[in-house]
Amino acid sequence: MPIRLYRAPAAVLAALCAFWPTAATARVAAAPGPIDAQVLEVVADSRITQASGLATSENGRVLYSHEDSGRTTDVFGLGAKGKVQFTVHLPTGSNQDWEDMNAVRLRNGKRVIFLGDIGDALLSRQKDHKSGRRDYEVLRFAEPSPDTTGQVTPTGLQTYRLRYADGVTGRNAETLLVQPGTGHVFVVNKTENAQQRAALWAAPASLNPQGVNLLRSAVPSLPVIGASGGAFSPTGDRVVIRNDDTAYVWWINGDDVAKSLTQDPVEVLLPRQKQGEGVTFTPDGHALLVNSEGEGQPIWRVPLPSSLDSARPSLPAGQGAGTGGGQNPTMIALVIGGVAALIGVGLIAFHVRRRS
Repeated sequence: MPIRLYRAPAAVLAALCAFWPTAATARVAAAPGPIDAQVLEVVADSRITQASGLATSENGRVLYSHEDSGRTTDVFGLGAKGKVQFTVHLPTGSNQDWEDMNAVRLRNGKRVIFLGDIGDALLSRQKDHKSGRRDYEVLRFAEPSPDTTGQVTPTGLQTYRLRYADGVTGRNAETLLVQPGTGHVFVVNKTENAQQRAALWAAPASLNPQGVNLLRSAVPSLPVIGASGGAFSPTGDRVVIRNDDTAYVWWINGDDVAKSLTQDPVEVLLPRQKQGEGVTFTPDGHALLVNSEGEGQPIWRVPLPSSLDSARPSLPAGQGAGTGGGQNPTMIALVIGGVAALIGVGLIAFHVRRRS
């Protein structure tokens, strides 16, 4: 007898629709990707073509950015519609290779901006026939009021010299991490080789503006290739480091940054960008903001998965905060989706047999 196909009744289709999307929904809830990202602003200033770092004011009304390697020494404060609301003009010549920035609140209650002159300045040094860079700098100044307009000079400007304790010169880094409260500075060097991971370097807990501050190895291997930016969350409970297409986020346990970064991070897929550079948390800590090099580039808001957008999860002893332990939400979703599909097929087969 030939097989006759019938339109499944509405109840069967409803059952399928109710169960089958479970996999996709669980996947989105567990690990947002570009489909969840939204353009927050589009940079609307022709002076910003090589944006590198990214930070935000505490109320979220101002986004900070800067140019890299040997360009302008202005820090741009972007207001509504991506327009420059004000600039902070730093000393001429201070931008050998600015690569990243953080805006944090210190224990004394003051909000400050840290600017990392931590790149290798390779092209300019080769052009000037100079050897690999030995000394780097971090600049710190008071964050302007979010109501500031026009050009301003920095208040409380301090410059700190950094040098790698292992004596290696010409090391390139594009990620500056400054811990809220303590102001402890960390640097993550950038690697391009798939066989060579990034490393976390720690400056002294208290920086000396008069001498050289040695960067010592804190975590010799991080699972990030091509790290281009990073930041702490506003409360310091998480750290993010990004590369071109992925953000790696760690929970910080007991303020021990180095130990926390030896755990597995949670990976968050980022939207495709011309050349992804900076990253920071939104003031409420619920999402990431990312920018890119290029003129007129969007600044994206990327929501964090539930595993990173809640109170610190309670973990069994010895289990890390990343994806290495516990149940895999994607696998759970696939199992649920598969079971739902089998139920739906069974319902349809039963109906076809009954009508036959």
